[in-house]
Amino acid sequence: MILAGLLSKWAFADLDGRASYHEEALLAGLFDGFEGYRVLTDVDVDSALKVALVAVDANVLLNLYRYNARTTNDLLAIFERFGDRLAVPHQAMLEFHRNRLAAIGNPDAAVQEVRAALQKNQRSTSDALARWAKQVALAEADLTRLQGDVSKVFEEVLDAIGRAEPDRVHAATPATEDRVLTRLGALVEGKVLPRPKDDVWSQWITEGKQRVEDQRPPGYLDADKEDENPEGAAGDYLVYWQACQEAIQRQLDLVIITGDEKEDWWWRHRSVVIGPRHEMTKEFFDLSNGRQLFLLRPHDLLLRSATLNVQVSPDSLEDAGRVQQELDQVGTWTPEAVTQLLVRLDAEGQPQADVIREAAALGGTISREDVYGLCGYSDERMLRGFTRPTSRITADLQRAGRLPDPVTPILKPLYPDGVRASGFRVPAEVVAILRGSTSSSSFDSDADIEAGHTASNYRPLTDWLKAEAADAVPLTFADLEDVLGFPLASSARSHLPYWYSVRNPLGKAIAAGGFKASAVNLRSETVKLIRR
Repeated sequence: MILAGLLSKWAFADLDGRASYHEEALLAGLFDGFEGYRVLTDVDVDSALKVALVAVDANVLLNLYRYNARTTNDLLAIFERFGDRLAVPHQAMLEFHRNRLAAIGNPDAAVQEVRAALQKNQRSTSDALARWAKQVALAEADLTRLQGDVSKVFEEVLDAIGRAEPDRVHAATPATEDRVLTRLGALVEGKVLPRPKDDVWSQWITEGKQRVEDQRPPGYLDADKEDENPEGAAGDYLVYWQACQEAIQRQLDLVIITGDEKEDWWWRHRSVVIGPRHEMTKEFFDLSNGRQLFLLRPHDLLLRSATLNVQVSPDSLEDAGRVQQELDQVGTWTPEAVTQLLVRLDAEGQPQADVIREAAALGGTISREDVYGLCGYSDERMLRGFTRPTSRITADLQRAGRLPDPVTPILKPLYPDGVRASGFRVPAEVVAILRGSTSSSSFDSDADIEAGHTASNYRPLTDWLKAEAADAVPLTFADLEDVLGFPLASSARSHLPYWYSVRNPLGKAIAAGGFKASAVNLRSETVKLIRR
């Protein structure tokens, strides 16, 4: 009893023995203060589905267009069981409308593509059979029968494609005829959370952006979306935070249904998904005086449909998994997309174009020091927001259908210490596109071996640039050759990265003169040298 009293009550006294501080100290349990680390049971999740507020993220609503009709109906049937406990945060609905047409895609083009491919294959198969029949002296009647069988197979496939077409929604489908909008409109009527007042909304956006900078979940992996819309990278936080506020007001646990599987939402151990990030669970627990936060994916919800007395098709589970796998697949950059991005960066005068080219010339990675050298930055300058121009143009290309979504960022910051970017990496396919089949070592060094020209031979160009008063000097390749007194290396006319490298004699001479190459055009043999 004496020990228990000492542990539960502490008294601090001054030198005169008088109590100057007195505090009740409650004994803590295993998860007291560590609520985010508690792994929930199936019973916990099933109970929450029956009583908690259920908030739906935009990606879940958008996936209704990517599922087949049966899966869409099964998910909507589950949502209907939540009744007034269903809520759609304002940001989620905003993102749904913004991205709806992209989710619908272009089914007409896909149908035309598959029809053309099948018809071409049918003709080639029939022709191959005819050539084979001639070689083996097959009777004409037998050949006709085989070709008829082939035609029948292709016709059945084409008929199946035609039967599936009425089930698809098109970009121009009226809202009243859109099967998803019609059902969804009735479902969320009176359940979309209102946009807060401007000052509150602005405060939330500011807080969300700060959390991205601090890498606090959720949504910090969306840092490259900073320039895509007014709320920038704060979108995920706005969905999460408004859902939290609504659950706290109603004094309910909170279930968030999301298709986002990134680590800035989920607590994972290797490939095992455990639950919400423990920081989010702890934050909601503290804000709500002990309420619980749950995260579920659409596939998880379908698996637990029996809890809500909803019968779903096993095919819906497979379909939901298929869509998620497709969304998880990362697309690749095409030569056209890389060219368009670099052209726009050059037109805007953005130094990121030169950084991408130099990174490709270096094999895919460029150091922080090289970035500062290329861009002419002072040591005091921060690299925060450096990838925003590339992210903005990437998003434009994706909206125009010229680039897959998702795709690996063309400039990915490297954070070995989790705080400061040590450099940037470009995707392997971008390196291959910009370097072609020639390695950087070959075109970086060929100037040294061609005609015996070494770095010292390029000194006239350095001296000429140092005497140049203009900040931008447009030149032809012939102009440079006049200054140098000898022809440029062959790589200068065949490999674009050669111009943006500081590892070859030409690049070193230009950099030593205080300039860098920009807007190089191999076809017209022109370049603009701009002051660093």
